[in-house]
Amino acid sequence: MALILPKCTFMRVSGLCGTGQWWTGAVAATLLGAGATATQADYTVYEEGDTKAAVSLSLVTAGFDNYGSWFGESESFLGVDSDGWMEIGAEPGLTVEFALGNGTAFGGVSGVYTGTFNDDASGLTAGMDDPDDFTLEQAHLGWRLEDVFAGLANDTVSVSLGRQDYSIGTGLIINDGSADGGERGGWYIGLRKAFPHAAIVRLKSDELLLEAFDLENDPRRGGTDGDATGVNGEYYFGGKGMLGGSFLVVNANLAGYDDLDVYSVRGEIRPLAGLSLSGEYVNQDSDQIEADGYYAQGLYEFETVKWKPGFTYRFAHFDGDDPNTDTDEQYREIAYGSTDYGYWVQGEITGNYPLGNGNLESHMVRAKMTPIEAITVGLFYYDFTLDQEQIFGEIVSSDDWGDEVNVTVDWQATDRIYVIGVMGTLMPGDAAQEWVGGSDDWRYAMLYFSFAL
Repeated sequence: MALILPKCTFMRVSGLCGTGQWWTGAVAATLLGAGATATQADYTVYEEGDTKAAVSLSLVTAGFDNYGSWFGESESFLGVDSDGWMEIGAEPGLTVEFALGNGTAFGGVSGVYTGTFNDDASGLTAGMDDPDDFTLEQAHLGWRLEDVFAGLANDTVSVSLGRQDYSIGTGLIINDGSADGGERGGWYIGLRKAFPHAAIVRLKSDELLLEAFDLENDPRRGGTDGDATGVNGEYYFGGKGMLGGSFLVVNANLAGYDDLDVYSVRGEIRPLAGLSLSGEYVNQDSDQIEADGYYAQGLYEFETVKWKPGFTYRFAHFDGDDPNTDTDEQYREIAYGSTDYGYWVQGEITGNYPLGNGNLESHMVRAKMTPIEAITVGLFYYDFTLDQEQIFGEIVSSDDWGDEVNVTVDWQATDRIYVIGVMGTLMPGDAAQEWVGGSDDWRYAMLYFSFAL
């Protein structure tokens, strides 16, 4: 499956689960836009002139309860009981900046500890006894220069090297560079995101973003290090829209596969107040692979109405491999991640555990409202079908994966405490029942707390 993907879904057929290589898996929910990673805040410990040092600390815990996990066949399919587990995580960090020449030097370092208690529904903890691990997360240096070009508003030119985060657009192709789960624990909370070897050159202004990058992923034990080199650009039309595009060359370092050329074009227009139309098209091409993925969506928000309701419809399609052709048409997920619910972990159950995005077609309907300023409520419906009647290479006789309903509640309890509640039900279609061997509805609940210093 995915080329630069840092996290792996359970793959009974391929046997690749747990390697964390760039050609496998489904990423755990980090839900950056929704708050399901620890909200990180800085506490200044030293400041004098242009010199500043700050520390940060994020603490996270989440509990999970399932009924009918893996359609009632968790023990036979995964080999473990995944009806309930708990995850914890922490990330302490330090950032510094100071004047250097005509610009500002900056740097950061942090580490991530995560642990999982009991077996989670990814299948990656099978045979492990409450796995946990502490790993280096951020470790980068950089330099930036402001107001370089007279024709650009609030422009900044920067260069950064080392372990750092990097994301493109909604996170459809690049967002998450490190693996969680398995021997590291913390599959769902997904605190690891940094690319361990990254070089980024960026020009950013109010109207323009230009980037060149070189990235390498951080797999779990036994995984394959993949790398990607590319460019990204976006132009903003004064709040009325955006047009962007990316090109990257991905090397998964897997025998028998050449470098994969990845092209992406995306855009958004806001023709009316409250109305947004957006989409993205991705083409992947090599001597072995020819695949496409794309989405189109419409969003309308009633900005002046009580509770500020918003409604979204999105159609998304990602090619699956046709077994009747010599070409491999399976869409590779690269390093996708989450920037909001459903982007791009599609469904709190489907996207986090059984499936990634390759060989998947979905209709998503979302309603969102804010009854009070600190609370946001979301209701999601997904209709999932397979592009090809196979799941990770295992032929099935139907393309009907199933329907999923999610309810999310986000509560900014204080400036430092964030609480999330999620409930979901995945009703299996014929393809899911045939593949797993169960027909029960998969019911799921999660309660998440984070604290930021």
